[in-house]
Amino acid sequence: MKEFPPNINPEYFSLLAVISAYVYENDYNANELNSIGNWLILLGQFLLTTAAQQQLINARYSNNTGSNIKSDSDNHYTKNKEKANKEDLDNLKKIVDEILVELKRINDK
Repeated sequence: MKEFPPNINPEYFSLLAVISAYVYENDYNANELNSIGNWLILLGQFLLTTAAQQQLINARYSNNTGSNIKSDSDNHYTKNKEKANKEDLDNLKKIVDEILVELKRINDK
């Protein structure tokens, strides 16, 4: 699956989605289309959220500063104070891992 999405022209890639939706549109009623469309939107939101979080973590680890990405609204060249460092991220990961263990324990009951 490493070749998906393919390296094609972005307009053609978007057009492919439109054509696919148009082809499937006649096979389902409005309620079914609404359900499928909402499911696809949720799938996209999940993918985007996962990718955004991974980009954030990669950016913080690559320079080890954990600097705030937001810029000063009046001066985009102002360096912002550090909001998190590697230790903070490690602690957060530990907490998330503990939450996952607890959720698994609850689910197993």
